[in-house]
Order: sequence, then C-alpha cells, then structure tokens
Amino acid sequence: MEAIFRALNFNFWTFLWQVLDLLIVMGVLYLLLYKPLGKILAEREAKIEGSLQDAQAAKEKAEKLLKEYEDKLAGARREAQAIIERATRLGEEMREEILAQAREEANRTLEAARAEIAGEKARALAAIRDEAAGLAVLVAQKILERSLTPEDQERLLKESLLKVERLQ
Repeated sequence: MEAIFRALNFNFWTFLWQVLDLLIVMGVLYLLLYKPLGKILAEREAKIEGSLQDAQAAKEKAEKLLKEYEDKLAGARREAQAIIERATRLGEEMREEILAQAREEANRTLEAARAEIAGEKARALAAIRDEAAGLAVLVAQKILERSLTPEDQERLLKESLLKVERLQ
C-alpha cells in the first residue's frame, strides 16, 4: 500500500491538514451562512404561510360579503316586485273608481237630460193646450158671429184639428 501512496504522491500530514482546513471552512460557512440562511428561509416560510392564511381569510370574507350582497339584491328584487304589484293593484283600483265615477256622472247627465226633455214636453203640451183653447175660443167666436151650417161646422172642426196636429 505504501507503493500506491508513493505513486499517488500521498502525504498523510498534508491530507490531515487539508481535512482539518475543510472542516474549519465548513464550520465557518455553517456559522456565517447556513444558520442565517436557514433563519431567513424559516422567516420567509412563516411569512408565506401567514400570507396564505391571510389570503384564505380574505377569500372567506369576500365570499361571505358576496353572499350577503346577493341576499340583499334578492331582497331588493322581491321588494321591487312587491312595489310593482302594489302599484298595479292601486292603478286598477283607481281605474275602476274613475270608471264608476264616469258612469255615475253619465247617469246623472242622462237623468238631467231626461228631466229637461220631460219639462220641455210638458211645456210644449201646455202650449198646445193653450193654442187649442185659443183656437176653440176663436171657433166659438166665429160661430157666434154667424150661424153655421153643418158643413161649416165640419170644416171648422177639421181646420182646428189640422192646426192642433201641426202644433204637436
């Protein structure tokens, strides 16, 4: 084995010093780099975990708010529909009331017109009666002025009736 070590130019003391140097460098690197780097990585991992939890909480809060807004929107739609239905019902009631008032007014106008027609008819009949009475007085006056023959009486009667009929 010595021959192999000489062929490789291996020196035990150099090897020992190199191993010792390597261990020292590893120790220094561990203290200066690995521990702080591990600490930084652990802090970063904790920060990322906290951010994930915050994001999950924000997501849950957003879903809760969305659900509340959807419920409020559905309630507003139901309320709007109820208002529309009330307005429609009120409009129908007002339409029926207006129609009833219009019918009542038309009936009153019709009754007033009928009453006016009846009054005019009564006045016309009274005028006809007055005219007929006047004619009768006139006929009587003519009869008294002269003595009438039966043909004259017939003729005067027909004339009087014709005048009365024209007045009606």
